[in-house]
Order: sequence, then C-alpha cells, then structure tokens
Amino acid sequence: MERPIEAGDMATLSRMHEMLRQYVPVIRRWTTPDGRLPDPFETVYSENYAPANAAAVLASVCSTRSSQETSNSLSIMLERTVQLLGDKQGVNPFCRVFLYHYGLMALLLAPEADRSRLIGRFGPDLAAYEDDCAVVNTNCAALQWAMELFTGALGLRAVDYALLSHRLKFIADAQLESGFINDEVNETHSHDGMPIAYHAFTLFLLTGAIAVIERWPDEWLVSRREAESIIRCGMDWLRHAITPDGSFAMVERSSYQTFTWGALVALLAYSSGESGDEYGAAARDAFRSWLPYAHEDGTYGCTPNVLPHSLRVGYETYTHLNMYNLLGLTGIAVAVRLLERGVRLPDGDDSAATGDSHGLDNEAGDLAGLQAGAESFVDKHSGYAFYRGEPGGANFFGCTLRMHNRKYAPAMQGFHFRLAGQRLPLAEPRLPEYQEVSDRALRDGVWEGFAVTDESGVLHIPAATDNVEIRPSDDGFTMTLETGVLRCEKTIAVSDSGIEWSYALTARQPLRSCQHVVPLLVHDGRHALEIASLDGGGLRLRFAGRMYLLECPEAVSLDMDLHRSLLSVSGVSAQARAVVAGPLQAGDTVRWTTSLRPVTF
Repeated sequence: MERPIEAGDMATLSRMHEMLRQYVPVIRRWTTPDGRLPDPFETVYSENYAPANAAAVLASVCSTRSSQETSNSLSIMLERTVQLLGDKQGVNPFCRVFLYHYGLMALLLAPEADRSRLIGRFGPDLAAYEDDCAVVNTNCAALQWAMELFTGALGLRAVDYALLSHRLKFIADAQLESGFINDEVNETHSHDGMPIAYHAFTLFLLTGAIAVIERWPDEWLVSRREAESIIRCGMDWLRHAITPDGSFAMVERSSYQTFTWGALVALLAYSSGESGDEYGAAARDAFRSWLPYAHEDGTYGCTPNVLPHSLRVGYETYTHLNMYNLLGLTGIAVAVRLLERGVRLPDGDDSAATGDSHGLDNEAGDLAGLQAGAESFVDKHSGYAFYRGEPGGANFFGCTLRMHNRKYAPAMQGFHFRLAGQRLPLAEPRLPEYQEVSDRALRDGVWEGFAVTDESGVLHIPAATDNVEIRPSDDGFTMTLETGVLRCEKTIAVSDSGIEWSYALTARQPLRSCQHVVPLLVHDGRHALEIASLDGGGLRLRFAGRMYLLECPEAVSLDMDLHRSLLSVSGVSAQARAVVAGPLQAGDTVRWTTSLRPVTF
C-alpha cells in the first residue's frame, strides 16, 4: 500500500537525509588506502560485514545528493564487499550472508546511473555467488529470503521460488502464537532464546525487501503477502514494548544496540497507517531517540550511552563500532526509502493471537481490578510481560517470566522502567555469563532481585528456567517462584510516586543470609550519580538534575557496593544492596519493600 508523504514525515525525512550525509566523512575516514573498513578500536572480528552496510548508506546518500566523491566511495565499498564474498576461507558463511544481502540492497538503493555502472562492474561476481550458509537462526532466514528477491530484482539471476517458500516457512514456524519470533532457531534445534532485539530485526529484514524493491512481478506477490502477514503479527506483539520516548523494551541478546534503533525506525515508518496514526508519531520519536548519543567524531554510541567507544560499555563481543553504527544507519536508509515511496503495511485479518482486549494471555490471570486505561500484556510463550499504566505509556516496565537460554537476565526481572515517561538511574539488566550462574552474578551482574546464601555457601538468585506464576494488578505484576530452597512472592508496582519492589520470601531450608540487590546507574558518559546515606536509613540519589530516595525500611543495612560493572548498556553501574535477614531457618518468612521515589529537596 502506498500513500502520499505527510508534512510531519517530510520534516523527519529531511533530517534523515542530512544525518546520512553527515556520516559520509566518517566512512571516508575509516577507509584504508587499500579499501578496507576496519573497526577503529578492535582487531578481532574487525571489518566483518561493515563494507556492505557502508555501501547501503552511501547508496542512499547518492540517491538524494550524489557527488563524485560519494559515488567513488560507494564503488570502493562494493568492491571490498565482493572481495570478502570471494574469501570463503577467511570469512565465515553467516558473515557472507550479511555482505551479500546488504551489497545487493546497496545496488537497489543507488540511483539508476550508479546502479547500472556498478552492476556492469560487479554483477557477474554477484550473480555467480553461491550462498553456502545453513539457516543458523531466524534472522539468517530473513536475510536469505530478501537477498534471493534482490538478485531477481537486479536481473542477476532467476528467483528460486522453493527457496523463498522454505525461508518464509522457517520464519513462520519460529513465530509464536503471540506473534513473537524466536531467533534462536536453526534447521535442527529450537532453543528458548527469545531475544526481543532479533524479533524486531527479523521483522526489519522482511520490511527492508518491501522497501527497496519497487516492481513486484505477480509471481512474487504470494511471498510478499506471506511476509506482510508475519510483519503484521510481529508488530502486534512489538507494540506492547514501545514507549513514547522513542524506544522499545528489550532484554536478552543484543539489547539496545545501535542496529535495533534503525530497525525500529524503519518498522514504525512502515507500520503507520493512512492518516499517520500513532506509529507515524512514534517513528519520528524513535528517529530522534538516538541522536543524543552522537560523539564529536560523528559516530554514535553502539549502546545508549555516551561513554567512549573503546570502553565497550554494554557491548557484546560481536558488537563493533563500524558494524553496528552502519547497520543502524542502514535502518534509517530503509526508513527513508519507505517514507519517500509512501509504502505502508496493509491492513489484514490475520492478527496475532494476543488474548483479550487488554492483550493479556488468557492463562496468565484475571483482569478484574485493573484500573481504567491500564494495560497488562503477558506472553507466557516468549516469557515476557509488559505493564503500561495509562494510554501513552507514561508509567511502564517490562518483566521476564523466566531465565532464557543464554541467561542474560534472571526471572522476575523488571526492565525499561519509565515514570511519567522519564528514565531513572536504574541500569538495564545483564548477567555476566550465560554458561552458568555463579557468584559472579552478584559481584559483576547488573540485575534486581533477591540473593540468598544457603548453609553450604551456595548463592541462589531468581534463576528459574520455567515461567513463574504471574498475575496483573492495578499498578504492575505479582509473581511467585517456588524452588527446593525457597518460595518467593514478588510484586513490582509502578505509579507516579515511584517504583516498589515488595517481597515475601519463605525459606525451605536453612539460609545464612538474604539480600536485595538493585542496579544503580553510576555514569552514562554525561551524568554522574551522586549518592549519600540518610541518617534515618536509605540512600539519596542525584542523577541528571533529578533527586530520588532509595529506601528499604526492613533492611538491616542499605549501601552501594564499591564494585563497578561495565556490563549494562545504560553505562557504568553498581549494585545497591539491602541486607534484609539472616540467618533463616526452614519455614521462616521475611518480608520487605524497597522503593525508588523521585523527590524534591
């Protein structure tokens, strides 16, 4: 479906054009004399697929304001892309999928004159390239589906319709009843990964093909409609995680990395309806959301903080500046093409099964008592729940129902907290190792929850890999976890006055100690946390010009740990620890409430 561009979109489109143009000198500065594009701060996994994404960004710039210099840079990046595609010993197959996909996308984004010239130069190599990558995950299937269409749209070779059907079926099979797409699926196994970032990325990859292919032969339309159905169901799920500050709630693998920004902007540009509905406004907010993370050199923070790139705060090992900046900007280039063409996701009757009118999984609990305007969405299949206190999401948070395969966050973990639409000095969660849960989780981890030590000295945290019981309340969720060591009932409540974490923990065997840990954001590269102990107990916090009180009346002590962690995407963090009880005998119950409240002094 296409519609004329609106005034609000036109202003955003103009800013997007300018932003992409401003990145051309960055690409030029990164390019070595022999045409490589290494990461400025790393040697391992350094260049990877960055040249192909650079080509996509440069092609988008050429289509709106071409210059000989930009056109030459585009040629250099495509030449490097083709070189890397030919290095089957040195470049792994999944990396080559990215190179091929985005190299072809660059040709489709380029103006006709550049496209013809570049196809004449690189077309034979691209047409002869054989993809030897197994379907290693869902986003791989989406990349392969799109690049098969790209080769046909460019006239490089005929489309393999059996491959198109197989790739889309692979994605559809990974899409849960709720609409969520689990990325951690390959051709032989399905793991309980459930990364929200890659749910959005898979939707983006399907959207990207629809954005850049202008002529769809009749025989391609069945595949397009199937892709639109997957996107529509996936966006039904994702809307529960989107907040008005231009972001969406994420946890698990690759949360809040730069590429998720570009993916969201494109998805929202594609999902806005005939009259520029809330998705249209959300697309403008999403585009602006990452602009504050610009560095003086023209690059953007790979994670939403402004700490130096070389510190890698919140990075995962495969997150490099060149790759993720350029992948994020490719999302902006796709959004540009969607807005320019007026391409929008058509309405359909195949929405995801998201329960009743509140979007609540019918198995999750009774809606009675939910206040007017509040929305609770519980998806036991993906293991996530979202609370929105009122229309517009002024008070909001997400929550994990279980610990997923890679164990990046505990069960019952709140994330993406918003009070009156404002962020708080709470660090987004991240555990240090997904292979095991150990004492490092308490020392280095960034998370909120109980930490108890049994008589043998073993640490126990909320590490359940099955869903906890959950029921919604007027202002959040109440969850129950039962193990052989303890039973814990936890309530997370969010209101205009602050956040409360309330616990009732019953020991099922003797315990030496019980603590409550809360992750505080110490520094995001721009703002530092100032903290002081109050005479009556509790901590006074000052961050980014706002004041807060962190209190736990039942605690024996409440202090901030001296250790600092670089794991969280929010920035440098530290744990506030409330010692609430110990020792406990089997059958003993301890109750406490920890609150974080904005205050005025």
